[in-house]
Amino acid sequence: MNNPDQKKSTTLKNGSQQKDDLAVDLSATEHQEIIAKLNSHVNGPAGHLETETQLYLEQQLSLILGFDVRHELDGKKLNHSIGIMGAEQHLMRYPGDSLEQHDAYQEAGIAPKRGAFSWFTEAGELTAKAILREKYYLAVQLMYLPNWNQDYPELKPWYKYRKMVMINPSEQVAVVGVVADVGPAAWVQKQFGGSPEVIREGRVWSNNSRGRVMLLFVDDADDKIPLGPIDISLTAKMSVSDKL
Repeated sequence: MNNPDQKKSTTLKNGSQQKDDLAVDLSATEHQEIIAKLNSHVNGPAGHLETETQLYLEQQLSLILGFDVRHELDGKKLNHSIGIMGAEQHLMRYPGDSLEQHDAYQEAGIAPKRGAFSWFTEAGELTAKAILREKYYLAVQLMYLPNWNQDYPELKPWYKYRKMVMINPSEQVAVVGVVADVGPAAWVQKQFGGSPEVIREGRVWSNNSRGRVMLLFVDDADDKIPLGPIDISLTAKMSVSDKL
């Protein structure tokens, strides 16, 4: 004889399981939709998106990345949040630094002059933090900001080592880096520059990406977000969820 209470319990359990499965499916679907939207936008004209779209993507990317990202921070923004990222050379971290002292991607070469914000050393020491800053540095077109010449004394220290994240939706990878140089020039027809590590580890110039990325500020006043690449694929997200 069937037990009505047992049948009811089984029905409730199955219903709960279906809800859980649906939530996972919706999460996966939303993740894929966000990546698809990003892909579409970065393949459009360089610049900023419409405000509503920009805010929506910032909110969703913050959830995917696990930290807050914005196209405008403290009332400051670049002339572009989407555009093409060019490949830069290594930068000299201290006087006398040489290409042989850099441990990866030496084929990229080293710039003949130091970056726009001087040496990477701290109190004359090449610290682990300084090494990471050069590894994951970004170049942005500060010289084309409409108020750069007027507000240079305020803007330069604000942008120095400002933490940003490069989003490459085509390869579903992001790289957290810092602003450590100025450029590229407008005639290059690229809006951002990335260190050899950013370009290679972010797969910026893969056949799918072709340099097209989104660049956002990381809202990290306490300096807790580490520099380096982040897998933003659904597989990586589900793997993290399984460990929680």
